[in-house]
Amino acid sequence: MSYPKTDVDPLLGRAQLAALAGVSRPTVTAWERQEIGFPSPRRSNGQDYFRWSEIVDWLDRRTVPPGRLVDGEPVGTTYGDRARTRAGAGRSVAGAADRRPGAGSSYHVPTSTVDEPRPESRRIVTDLMGGLVDRVRGAASVLDYLNLLLCLHYLRGADPACFDALAARARSLRNLDEAAQLLRDIGRAADEDMRGRGVHSSMQEALRHLEPRTARDLRNVVDAMSCLTEDVFGLILDEYERQAALGSGEFFTPRSVVRLMTQLICSEFGPGEPESVYDPYARDGGFLIEASAFCALDGDGLPHGKTPQTYGETRRGDTWRLATMNLLLHGVSPSLDLKRTVPWHDSLERTSREAFDIVLTNPPFNMSDPGRGERPQGRWAYGAPPVDNDNFAWVQHCLAKLSERGRAGIIMPNKAGNSGHKADRTIRGNLVERGCVECVIALPAQLFTGTAVPVSVWILRHPDDRRDKTLFLDARHMGEKKGSRRVLSAMDVDSLLAAYRAHRSTEGNAPHVGATYTEWRVPSALVSREELRRSDYSLNPLDHVERQSDGGDDYEYELVSAWERLSDAEERLRAVQDSVTRAPFAGDRGGSLPRAGRSAPRFDLGSVCEIQAGPSYTKLGKKQRSADGLVPVVFPRHLKDRRVSDDADERVTDETAHRLRNFELWDKDIVCVRSGAITQPALVRQHQIGWLMSPNVIRLRVTERHAHQVLPEYLFHYLCLDESVTWMRDRAAATAAPSLRSESLGSLRIPLPALAEQREIVAALDGLDELDRAHLAVAVSARRTRTALAGALLGS
Repeated sequence: MSYPKTDVDPLLGRAQLAALAGVSRPTVTAWERQEIGFPSPRRSNGQDYFRWSEIVDWLDRRTVPPGRLVDGEPVGTTYGDRARTRAGAGRSVAGAADRRPGAGSSYHVPTSTVDEPRPESRRIVTDLMGGLVDRVRGAASVLDYLNLLLCLHYLRGADPACFDALAARARSLRNLDEAAQLLRDIGRAADEDMRGRGVHSSMQEALRHLEPRTARDLRNVVDAMSCLTEDVFGLILDEYERQAALGSGEFFTPRSVVRLMTQLICSEFGPGEPESVYDPYARDGGFLIEASAFCALDGDGLPHGKTPQTYGETRRGDTWRLATMNLLLHGVSPSLDLKRTVPWHDSLERTSREAFDIVLTNPPFNMSDPGRGERPQGRWAYGAPPVDNDNFAWVQHCLAKLSERGRAGIIMPNKAGNSGHKADRTIRGNLVERGCVECVIALPAQLFTGTAVPVSVWILRHPDDRRDKTLFLDARHMGEKKGSRRVLSAMDVDSLLAAYRAHRSTEGNAPHVGATYTEWRVPSALVSREELRRSDYSLNPLDHVERQSDGGDDYEYELVSAWERLSDAEERLRAVQDSVTRAPFAGDRGGSLPRAGRSAPRFDLGSVCEIQAGPSYTKLGKKQRSADGLVPVVFPRHLKDRRVSDDADERVTDETAHRLRNFELWDKDIVCVRSGAITQPALVRQHQIGWLMSPNVIRLRVTERHAHQVLPEYLFHYLCLDESVTWMRDRAAATAAPSLRSESLGSLRIPLPALAEQREIVAALDGLDELDRAHLAVAVSARRTRTALAGALLGS
């Protein structure tokens, strides 16, 4: 796990400033108290720190007196010149040569967030946010514990050597005093690294509140974080959200929604064109990260050497720290301000404003600013928002921050689109009449952990780049249920992007006869300004998409979908058939075939495989299993058609799985029935790594010693032979309670031809297995198409 560097502007303490400027510590204090224009400090862990760029600018205006020049300094040298020279010699933030003040970092492409972390990472994070939370935090808040996880995750990506040293100390902890000292050092290391990158962090203070019950509990946390091998920042925040049940003002934006909005907004710009990105309510910084990553690549996915400037604002110190670490880890300059007031309080007082090409945000819904007076009508470009609701204040602030070619994406509650409030209607009317509303997308329910409010994405344009029609898309049917939430898949995001582009390119014409399922599966309507006037300027997709539906569209959508799936299945079948004709043995239907069983030497199965029976019922019985667990357990009923099925209807907790790790399944393990009706075995696939065996199965795994002689797939196909299955049934039936013992299975004699011949046999049989599945997919798709066609022709 590694992260790109970002440009830095470190924070330095008074002693560091004195060393760089070549003056005494009291001199710095005197400058601060007596000199006009001396930069203001930032507070971190009870101490003051100064930003390098501001200090060196001030020092550049102070010439070193001739009597205080040192060797090599000419007359006229400024304290700024001296500080730069000493910083270049390594006298800046200790141990951070690559962060010395004034040194520009080389270009690095910002990295976007991970959509779907690996199952192993998800299990680790879920475990960390389980029982360990209370065991480590004591009387502290869950957020303080979260800060510990994110500090460790941050240090592992930003300073791996420091993290390794801290992890080594954690493994040798003996008592709570040592644990408390380690917590202080973790916070101090994170603070020093972030101050070296220009962020006034206070993690040391946050971690001071934690009270682990035992040193072992803290060691377990650090050990678990050591096992994470990818960016799981978003996954940790997801679990925190679920545990803490945050209020609607503080939940984080799902990464699939961030990606959708970013691509909708950024894709109309050419490579390198967007020069700036702004998020006025930055939460975890996800929009700034995703936009920077998207804009850093050209049309071929290659870096073009330029990234947009980013700027964000947030209202809470805790989420400010989280967002700052997230931005740093992803190579995005952390230009994030912590503000106590809503942004339009500042912007309304100014005659000139900085403009941004891209504005992306998820503001708090249906909130108001306590203690605010009436909003003057003339100071709002589209009308004064209601006093008790800031929804349209956020919309107008985003529009006010757009450059002339700029575009904004903002998440809004559905009710804002057709609210009957007079002020809301007036603002909507002005937005429509000035051509600012390009597209509104109704999102599925339950996407967000912290709120059940149904929401939409509004795509807005600068009024100088107006649109005469507004596109409405209904995506409420999309996404799949995962726990208590729905999640948009990558296919859902692609479908919405395709529908948006298709309608924009055809200017509202119906999709052509050969339209793909992707274009049809998103109900939509392209509505003129005149039609919006008649609807009382409603911007709720449900008021337009549903009105244009004629009642038979559901059948048509389903039919188009069914035809496309059938076409895909038939195309897949043709590709598999073509591949099989080139496979050894299978392609040469009339040729002579080798018989491995006749000439190849034979070995006992147990001599080339580790044979492991499943755990006992006392270790893995009904009490240990539940549908709410995380790790699937494989039973004989899951061995279907020579594969382990993905039904996963029996699961265990991550803690139980860790205790039974000797019974884990690996890629290409062979699973046989141990007790019950003996059927063909199954081969474990890569996505099933880490699943557990039940007591009723046996696992076969080729030993490392024989890995160069035996292909697991060859053994698997041999064990699937009718004669092999019959042999296993006979051995199981011979026992008092029908069960196949490991010793019996190990005595099965198997022929082992040369490795090259094994590969040919596997290629032929795998090809025919694929052909079998491809034919079945065509048959299933044909039946579904018949049902859909009947509904379209005969349904009412």
